[in-house]
Amino acid sequence: MTTKNIERFNEIVGEIFGRLYESFPVKIDIKAIDIVRQNELAFFLDTVDWLKNSGYLIGVRSSGGIHNAVLTAKGLEVLNATPGSLEKPLGVRISDSIKIEGKEALRSLVSQTLGIGLQYMSRGLM
Repeated sequence: MTTKNIERFNEIVGEIFGRLYESFPVKIDIKAIDIVRQNELAFFLDTVDWLKNSGYLIGVRSSGGIHNAVLTAKGLEVLNATPGSLEKPLGVRISDSIKIEGKEALRSLVSQTLGIGLQYMSRGLM
């Protein structure tokens, strides 16, 4: 995976996390076409699969997105985390970043979020 792939992955994860965090606990449908261009559909679906397999969300994946998607306890836990460098939970910052701060901030926040998830898993907290 190239750095460009990781950056795009983090952007897509940020969009998905932002939508799920804002709607929690209500299940929502997320259409790929609302987040990516047609030529990125497979990448989007692979990202959704990774998030599901890693335990961050549940839902029913289709050929065009994910239906009835909602954060798992693990997903909510990491998005509610507030690292010392931030004043707001990561989920709030990700949602704000999508609207205001831009892609670079979004990628950084997603990287922090997934890192916290990994730390929790390695400590047996999830």
